[in-house]
Amino acid sequence: MPLASPFLKWAGGKHRVATELIDIAKTTRPLNVDWNITPGSRYIEPFLGSGAMFFALKDSGFIETKHHSFLSDLNPALINTMQVVKDSDLLSELIPILEKWQHDYGISGPVEKNLPASIRERGMYYEKRRELNRYLSDKSDFSNPSVDLAALTIFVNKTCFNGLWRMNRGGLFNVPEGDYVNPRNICQHEILHNCNDLLKNTKIEKLDWLDSMKRAKSGDLVYLDPPYMPLRIDQQVFNTYFTEGFSEKEQIKLANEAAKAASRGVRVIASNHDALGEPTIREIYGDASEAIGINCEICPIEVSRNISCKGHGRVKVNEVLIFMFE
Repeated sequence: MPLASPFLKWAGGKHRVATELIDIAKTTRPLNVDWNITPGSRYIEPFLGSGAMFFALKDSGFIETKHHSFLSDLNPALINTMQVVKDSDLLSELIPILEKWQHDYGISGPVEKNLPASIRERGMYYEKRRELNRYLSDKSDFSNPSVDLAALTIFVNKTCFNGLWRMNRGGLFNVPEGDYVNPRNICQHEILHNCNDLLKNTKIEKLDWLDSMKRAKSGDLVYLDPPYMPLRIDQQVFNTYFTEGFSEKEQIKLANEAAKAASRGVRVIASNHDALGEPTIREIYGDASEAIGINCEICPIEVSRNISCKGHGRVKVNEVLIFMFE
C-alpha cells in the first residue's frame, strides 16, 4: 500500500527514501536496535521540509507513540502552512482559496518565457509571489497561523520551477514560474485532509536544528535531513540541496551533535548524498562517532532524483542512511 504523500513539492523530498528507511530498519535492524517509535518514546525532526518522512512513518505505523512528535524548520512560511493544515477549522478556510486559485490559474496558465519581464510580472504567479514576499518581508513570527500565507505558500510551491524553495539574501522567495499548464495539484483535497489527520498530536515550531535536538532524551528518535552535500555527476556539481548557511563546517557540527545525542541514548537516523569529496559524508559521521565512542552504521541506497541541468533529467543518485546509537 502506498505511503502517505506530503501536500507540498520539495527538492530532495523524502517520500522515496522513507520506504527504504522503513525496510532497512525492520529487516536488517542496523546496530541490532529497534528503530520503531514505540509508546514512551518521541519522534523529533529538525529539518522538516515537506514533512514527507514524517507523513510516511506515521502512516505506516512506524510512529506508534502517543507522545507528541516534534517537527521544526527555520522556514517561517513552511511552518505556518503546516500549522494551518494541522488545524481543521483553518484547513476548511484554506481549501476554497486553493480551489479558486487552481481554477483561475487553469485559465490564465504560465506566462510565456519569451515575453518582456514587465509583461511577465503581471501574470498570476508573479502576483502571488509578490504577495508572499510581502508577508516574508514583514519578519513576523507568525505566532497566529495565517491562512492567506499558507495559500500563497502552497500556490507558489505548486506553480514555481521544479518545486524549489529558494530565498535571496534579503529573505525573499525568488524562484521563477514553472511550465505547468492547468495543474490539478494546487488543491489536493484528499492529501490535505490526510495530512491534517497525521499532524494530530504534533508540535510544529520555527526552530533552529540545534535547539530542536537539545530536547531529545534517551529512547527518542531523531531524523536528520539537512541540506545535502554537493553531488558530482559527469564532472558537474549539483548543489540543489546545499544552501548558503549550511556549509561543510555545519555538516561536521551536525554530525558531532548527532553523536552526542546518540551517546545519551537517543536513536539518530540521518540522510545525505553519498558524495565524493574531502571529507566524504561517510568520513564526517564516522569520525564523529569514533570521537565520542558510539556505534554508527551507514547503509547505501539509490534514489531517483530530478537533476535540473541540461543533459540530465531523472537520474539515479547514491544516498546514505546513517544510523547512530550508543
